[in-house]
Amino acid sequence: MNIDIDDLCLIKNLSIKSESDIKINLFDKIKYFENLDLIICNILTRSENNILAYDILDTEKISNIKLISLKEKQRQMKIGEIWQEVLGNYDGYMNLKRGHKSGLDILSYTKKVVIELKNRTNTDNASSKKYNFDKLANFKKENPEYTCIYANINANTEKKTLKGMIKIIKHNDIEIQHQVGYVFLKFILEDDVDIIINFVKKTINKYI
Repeated sequence: MNIDIDDLCLIKNLSIKSESDIKINLFDKIKYFENLDLIICNILTRSENNILAYDILDTEKISNIKLISLKEKQRQMKIGEIWQEVLGNYDGYMNLKRGHKSGLDILSYTKKVVIELKNRTNTDNASSKKYNFDKLANFKKENPEYTCIYANINANTEKKTLKGMIKIIKHNDIEIQHQVGYVFLKFILEDDVDIIINFVKKTINKYI
């Protein structure tokens, strides 16, 4: 895979710095990054549909604006998919993808955590958020030992994203967590959070 020397050195250094706390050994860590490189490449180089909905009032200028909007929407969807792979392939976690009976996104049997993942705090409208809270509350009711998280990678402002937050939400008389931003990423990725964020940014830039 396309893991360069700088990336490998960072991975090794991280393992040395956090040797007493590291959850995966160096071999598995390198394998994780190699797998991410391939996944990100496949997602970002996947063909896209550039067909625009016809409107009799469209002009060339409007069509260009619509195409830019379509491209940005596709990019955002791919970034959301990448984050689910990043977190769902990390040590102890599973990317549930589609078809899991819970309808949720990420699960860890060993850490007793289940996650509904969204890229931004404004991704879900009110009805979608209620539906996702319902799924988490139902899972918590059936599996009370699990931490059930509604997670947003990004808040609506950069400042909030950097700080992040964790709060308890009571939904249908069931307690679930709402985690946002860096705090959430740190909860999942632990001591590896910064090297993984930097690696993903660099890899996206390579293939976009």
